[in-house]
Amino acid sequence: MHLTKYLVLPKEMTPFEQRYLTRMNKIALIFFYLHIPALMAVAWVAGTGPLFALTLSLFVMIGPTLAYQMIKHPRSLSVVYGITAMLMGGLLVHFGQGPVQIEMHFYFFALLAMLCMFANPLVNIAAAVTVALHHLIVWLIIPSSVFNYDAQWWVVLVHAAFVVLETIAACYISREFFDNVIGLEKIVEARTATIREKQRDMRLILDHVETGLITIDLDGRMSSECSHVVEQWFGAPVAGEKLATWLGMRDANYGEWLELALESVKDGMLPPEVALGQLPKLLKDKDKTYAVSYQLIVNAQNAPERVAHEHQVVPRPDTAAAVAAPEKILVIVTDITERLRKEAAERYQAELLQLFQHIMRDKSGFIEFLAEAEDIMRTLKSGKRENIDQMKRLVHTLKGNSAIFGMRRLSEQCHELENTMAEEGRALTETELASLQQSWAQIRSDLGKLIGEHRQSSIEIDDADYEAIIKAVLDGVDQQIVVRLIESWRFEPAGRRLARIEQQIKGLAERMGKSDVAVAIEPHDVRYNSERFAPFWSAFIHVLRNAVDHGIEDRELRRANGKPVQSLIKVSTRVESERFVVTVEDDGPGVDWEALREKAGKLGIPATVYEKKENLVFLPGVSSKTSVTELSGRGVGMVAVRDACEALGGTVQVKSESGVGTRVSFSFPKDQTVYEGHAAMLRGAATQQAAA
Repeated sequence: MHLTKYLVLPKEMTPFEQRYLTRMNKIALIFFYLHIPALMAVAWVAGTGPLFALTLSLFVMIGPTLAYQMIKHPRSLSVVYGITAMLMGGLLVHFGQGPVQIEMHFYFFALLAMLCMFANPLVNIAAAVTVALHHLIVWLIIPSSVFNYDAQWWVVLVHAAFVVLETIAACYISREFFDNVIGLEKIVEARTATIREKQRDMRLILDHVETGLITIDLDGRMSSECSHVVEQWFGAPVAGEKLATWLGMRDANYGEWLELALESVKDGMLPPEVALGQLPKLLKDKDKTYAVSYQLIVNAQNAPERVAHEHQVVPRPDTAAAVAAPEKILVIVTDITERLRKEAAERYQAELLQLFQHIMRDKSGFIEFLAEAEDIMRTLKSGKRENIDQMKRLVHTLKGNSAIFGMRRLSEQCHELENTMAEEGRALTETELASLQQSWAQIRSDLGKLIGEHRQSSIEIDDADYEAIIKAVLDGVDQQIVVRLIESWRFEPAGRRLARIEQQIKGLAERMGKSDVAVAIEPHDVRYNSERFAPFWSAFIHVLRNAVDHGIEDRELRRANGKPVQSLIKVSTRVESERFVVTVEDDGPGVDWEALREKAGKLGIPATVYEKKENLVFLPGVSSKTSVTELSGRGVGMVAVRDACEALGGTVQVKSESGVGTRVSFSFPKDQTVYEGHAAMLRGAATQQAAA
């Protein structure tokens, strides 16, 4: 049964086999007709009658010719041609009688071998049976037609044995030819079907994943295959088009960055992880934001052999130098728009909670901040921006105060705008200012719900003020002094402001990672008009930032210099010689004057401008910091606070001693907007009464 299945081909014929056998049968028929002149030539040489050879040859060709016309099945026709081939061999041996007649038998074996081209074992068997019958029958009737000598029966058996051996080999060759060449189409179809099935499965996956998947070569050219969601987001990619060009139409910055960064990946000069790390990670398309990651697709055959070592995969020592050759890059795109919106909403809610805590802790201070911020926003919106330096100071001040009161988003936006102005050397555009205004308007609207838009003015007094006024009345203090005491209640106590400043210093120190600091405040019972001094206190935050950033030293360094291990920042207000003085001092390393001079020189500022070294502190863009952070390094803060001081008729003085510390003092005229407080007033009243 197995032998029969091996010798008999399957009934199904592939289109390829049909075409192949049709062509081979046609060639075979022509080949047989070419035997006629050849047999006539052999008969003429051997003297066996060329005309007789023509007659017999034509007689033999009747069968295959009719079969070619009538038999439509190419395999069946091939079997007929197998028989025809052996008959032609018999004619050759018959007409080749003579000294080389026995050598003519080799033609049988040549024909048996050529019949393997039909890829059908039955053709070889039909031919073998034909040649066997030819030898047996013709040897019995006309022995001279087969052998040129008086051959014995065993000679015929020897010939038959060789035919059997060659037929076995020919059948094997024919079947192998059928299975591996003629049947190759089936193999290809089967494998193609498997590939198509896998492609369908992969397409099914790509059509249903929510992640964009694109493959590119090292030149950045895309393949035609991508996940369905990519087509939804960006349209169908064109095979061979560069990804940087395609996505660059939506985000020019992404396209330019990708084009440049791919060069380092292609060059292979950097480790793959480092090279991929340089590729852009974010793609912005209108109101959508996408996260983009990359993965090298490496030819596994070129990858270095690896072994497990201490739970890690490392190259073998003898192959460590081998470098896997990356062929393509898988680009993974994820829509993170909603995630960012959710995170932004959560941050905003947390920010509002923090703002609410500030309001509950110091409502008047917070309202004052809002008024200051409103004034800054009005100035920016009105277009009264004399120069870029003024705009930098306004944005820098708004950033600092927003950070102090927990408005992180607004502070970060101001920081980005500062970067833009510094890097591009220009003022903010109307669009950039409108975006800042929109952010502020949203925050301001929500804050209005927390604190109320219509606030009635009120006066708050503490126990000391209450007891002082009672004592003054009972002691018969002059009415004018009592009136001044009561009028002073409308002004803000400096102690309240300094308590707020103390919290700001601690908050700044914590954000800068310098929480090891002691803060001392000395208000000296001073009151002042909070509205008049609001712009100054708004800019005053820059002095505090400098004190924290430059005045707090490392514990070990302080111990080595013989200082207390905890840094100290002291803030005070007092009235001295009819001047209202505000002072901030630290016990840090002091101002690095040489660093400031060097920075001023790099900016091209003439040395005559800072002939007095204290002026270096107030030069725009001059800072001893080597890098810009969200909190410091711009060199514009001290300029802003000096301008605010001078706007009130005040002066500023900076004293610094290396290794000892820095003291910044602001001195204002003491007018009707500054009161020394009830204790000083009562002391003055007592002195007047004693003199009287």
